[in-house]
Amino acid sequence: MNANINVAVCGGSISDIVLHFLDKYKIMAVKILSKFELRRLARAVRATILSKLEAPTPEEVGTSDDVAVEEIASEKLVIFKRDTADCKLSTIVLRGSTTNILEDIERAIDDAVHVYRSLLRYP
Repeated sequence: MNANINVAVCGGSISDIVLHFLDKYKIMAVKILSKFELRRLARAVRATILSKLEAPTPEEVGTSDDVAVEEIASEKLVIFKRDTADCKLSTIVLRGSTTNILEDIERAIDDAVHVYRSLLRYP
């Protein structure tokens, strides 16, 4: 069965034999260690997180217009892009001189997003 998949995202380690077959069938492998990041990505591309080793059904496979590795501020990032009208996803890239400043900025943005979401739910 051809599931027509170009990118496989997993939440743990990838064995050498799995990497061999992914490379053989020209499938990009992305490893995400955080379960929260994995859930966010699955929700963003409208995919289902699978725990079984079977071919996914078409309903379980997510979609993305473009997946690429880009370098931002000398750090390589995997960028998933969805250019559709119903996509409610935005990315904010933060840069700072120290990790403490970046963590403070991230908390401030996180708080602002939660306040905005609360205002939309309970005006």
